[in-house]
Amino acid sequence: MMATSLLLADVGGTHVRLRHVSPDGEIVNELSEVGSGVGDGTIRSLMEELSEVVQRPGVVTANVPGGMRVVITSRGLSAGQAQRDAIRRLAAFVNATRVTLVPDGAAAYIGCLGAKPGVVVTAGTGTIAVTVDHDGRARRLDGWGNLLGDVGSGYRVGLEGLKSACRWRDGSRGGSEKLRDDAVEIFGPVETLAETLRPSSQLRNIARFAERVVAAARQGDVTAGQILDNAARELAELATDAAALVSDDPGLPVVIGGGFVAAVPELAERVKAWFGENSERVPLIVPESSALDGCYEIGVHGVPAPFATWVEEVR
Repeated sequence: MMATSLLLADVGGTHVRLRHVSPDGEIVNELSEVGSGVGDGTIRSLMEELSEVVQRPGVVTANVPGGMRVVITSRGLSAGQAQRDAIRRLAAFVNATRVTLVPDGAAAYIGCLGAKPGVVVTAGTGTIAVTVDHDGRARRLDGWGNLLGDVGSGYRVGLEGLKSACRWRDGSRGGSEKLRDDAVEIFGPVETLAETLRPSSQLRNIARFAERVVAAARQGDVTAGQILDNAARELAELATDAAALVSDDPGLPVVIGGGFVAAVPELAERVKAWFGENSERVPLIVPESSALDGCYEIGVHGVPAPFATWVEEVR
């Protein structure tokens, strides 16, 4: 039995996931909801949103006897003063005894493989790959954000869908009338799309357009299908590159998951097909996000040695 209750939070680019675990290990409450999208996409705004969700009536019991151990995972998580203020408000509300911040890639890895050597690729709004080698050293690939990386992510698929809408307007190759119609329905005239999407707060809306790309692909839209093909190839190549840094052994565990992969079975199938044609490795596709499982392991057993320098305590 644990000494305290656990509050586990996975704050992604488009969703907030919470899990409240009692001292005897039972899940008291769990929720997953689409983020408000009103913030500017910074870690500060994500932490403020998390604090707001936790303090809603009925989500988490305030002042739990013995306090709560809080473990939060999110992208690029490092707490500056503004972030700390939001986290401290949350901590005060739940009477937190300790608050640990964990980068999303590390939490996903720990949730899948613990500290064993391998590769875990997580594709949600963004994308990151994390490896642990046979000497216990962890490293990151991608996770560079929407401007420099995030290959095969929900954001990247949504953006490519919007580019296709513009190409249809221009009469260029790679355009899709269906995606043009969807873009107009959501964002207004294509002619003003670039200006509409300029604010950083639109990152979530671009990522959510991936849902329209997936729907179009299911309806037989060739361009949308090609966008998913490219996303799967990018994820598979990232996983392959990451695995090559660890071992030539084709039996090395390679896990591919994350919210976007879990939501789009067609993407997972395309990833497996790429491996079948191009690699001896056989990836494990996890159907659910493993980040909360990683947070649980940290809350109960502590941080595995390979990730000791990746986490941060907020006091």
